[in-house]
Amino acid sequence: MCAPAAALFLFAQGCLVPQSVDELKTRPHSIPRVNLRGLPNYMLQPVLTLDPQEQGDLTSNPPCHCQLEVSIPEILADDPTVDIEVLVYVDYNLNVPASQPPVDRIRLDGSFTNTSTTRHLDAIVFDAAKLRGPGLHVVELVMGERLGFASTDVFPPQRAMLPDYESSTFKFVVQVLPPNPARQSCGDPPQPEPQVKKCP
Repeated sequence: MCAPAAALFLFAQGCLVPQSVDELKTRPHSIPRVNLRGLPNYMLQPVLTLDPQEQGDLTSNPPCHCQLEVSIPEILADDPTVDIEVLVYVDYNLNVPASQPPVDRIRLDGSFTNTSTTRHLDAIVFDAAKLRGPGLHVVELVMGERLGFASTDVFPPQRAMLPDYESSTFKFVVQVLPPNPARQSCGDPPQPEPQVKKCP
């Protein structure tokens, strides 16, 4: 009975338990990802369609064109303080170096005052030039911590991550239509979402 009582007395007097001074990893790195619950209904289609321009659009003054304004409203990131980067690729191919640079880079800055784990992503605009012309195209969004991306020559080129970092990928398919002599304008109904007509 005496030994436990003495031990309890020593602890009650504030004796310190030895602590490790090794650096601790307080959290894993964030893996940003698309909030699938927030996607608009048109993103559930197998293919998004872009009719970029018709004869009437070419001859209007000023000339008009149609583009896709793809809304992926929310990116989830568990750590609100880290900067996120979204790289946008069209038809990325390991065997085609020209396809590997991203067609867009979107930075989503972290915040020490906003504790939300969601980041707002503005609509991503795709015109025929960014999608590389008529045909079917695979669009990929690669999301990761901005400081976690490796140099562009690390395999896979232009999208590799440093050790201990991970990215996530969100893909969708876009069909760019060739000119249609039966239509005067790409804005003629029916005009499926997310296509919009622009006349700058």
